[in-house]
Amino acid sequence: MTESKMIDLTDVIGVYTLCNTAAVLVHKIDYGEEKVLASINGESPEWCSLTEEYDDTTGEQELGFTLSSLFVPLSEVMRFYGDS
Repeated sequence: MTESKMIDLTDVIGVYTLCNTAAVLVHKIDYGEEKVLASINGESPEWCSLTEEYDDTTGEQELGFTLSSLFVPLSEVMRFYGDS
């Protein structure tokens, strides 16, 4: 059996669900530099630049960021009130 690990949610401000066992966690937003500190399940957070990507369903540009090869639209990130 695999060992389970608890995710530290104290600095998480947003969540984008990928599946029942994985989520993109947003840790910080730097408005001045237009970057987002994000990770998958809290592992190895990295700074991602804000960008826009075309959305086929709406026909409009969508503001978000790219983590690895995954585009995460900010409109679909759920606000998370961690351990505050």
